[in-house]
Amino acid sequence: MSPPSAAPGAPGNAPDESKTAPRGNDHHKGITMADIAKAAGVSQGAISSLLNDRDYGIRVSEKTRDRVFKVCRDMGYIPNDLRAVVRMYPELGDFCVLLSSELEDLPSDPFQARVISGAMAAIAESVTIARYQPVVDYAAVEPEQLPQPVRSGTTSKFLLVGEPNASLCQLLVARGFGVALAGHEVAIAGVTSILPDFASASQAAIDYLFKLGHKRIAVLSGPFGATDYHIIELNRGVRAGYDKVNVPIEAQNIIYGDLTMESGYKALDVLMDRPNPPTAIFCFHDAAAAGVLARSQARGIKVPEDLSVIGCSDDALSAHLQPTLSTVHLPAEAIGMTGVAETDRRVREREAFPGEAKKVLLPVKLVERASSGPPKAAA
Repeated sequence: MSPPSAAPGAPGNAPDESKTAPRGNDHHKGITMADIAKAAGVSQGAISSLLNDRDYGIRVSEKTRDRVFKVCRDMGYIPNDLRAVVRMYPELGDFCVLLSSELEDLPSDPFQARVISGAMAAIAESVTIARYQPVVDYAAVEPEQLPQPVRSGTTSKFLLVGEPNASLCQLLVARGFGVALAGHEVAIAGVTSILPDFASASQAAIDYLFKLGHKRIAVLSGPFGATDYHIIELNRGVRAGYDKVNVPIEAQNIIYGDLTMESGYKALDVLMDRPNPPTAIFCFHDAAAAGVLARSQARGIKVPEDLSVIGCSDDALSAHLQPTLSTVHLPAEAIGMTGVAETDRRVREREAFPGEAKKVLLPVKLVERASSGPPKAAA
């Protein structure tokens, strides 16, 4: 969209649209603010407040705003201010990918980069990439502290990538915009959370290792006590996999860490120096699995003959490691594409606004490569 024009001033200083938009003007179809106020059953001051996105001391409820905008749409009224157009017709707004500030200049996590790649491939209109602070209460900040695309008022479809911010989601939904979260869940009306089926991912890996004949399986989990949705769900899937074969989990074979390559490198030493080391390791992230492979090679441990290794994500590096890494494919690109479709759906289904909180779980798939095989005894 073209840059928005400057917002009009307060009612006392702003041009009176009832006078500046004469009948016969194609832009307004001859509709005055008085016409809108009468049809919506509100004052002209309330109409001015809504169209100019200014308080003016007039409190307008979301229900009233929705009624006024519906009247405007039904009458075919198009405001002069581009920001008012987007508030009234959110399907005409631009798309924005909002990245959590924790992701640095560009997402260092390949999974997040894949999400963004999928979203960009699916966006047909203009797109903006911006930052938000996951810990800021956006309901309490000044307007100039909002992310730039939110301040501009010409963006109406938002995909949040990274740790979510509930207050920002609520602010966007309150404006009638489409909001989706990639890889995280927030139960807020009007927001769609799009995630891989993490529990199925970890259960698929554990099932696979048991079927290969492994009995001593180690798990490289996330930080101890982590409350992240994906860590909780991955742990739940591990338990389900063990319960399925009625085998208790050995606590000593659960290693907690930050799932970096370094953490996998160190965990391998801890596990293999024990009197009865595992024959297989499942890592909650491909990076940790890469560390396990690197340290195994340095110690002369043959993979998969002596040790099977499985990761989780199926990022680009997994197919280029030596040996190539068996992993669980998480559909990051599909999450980005689904996020675009969901935000567009949200703004088009305005009659049900804000609608329910929605969670979309996308299927995962086990990818068998050279790093996994049966244990020596089974072979």
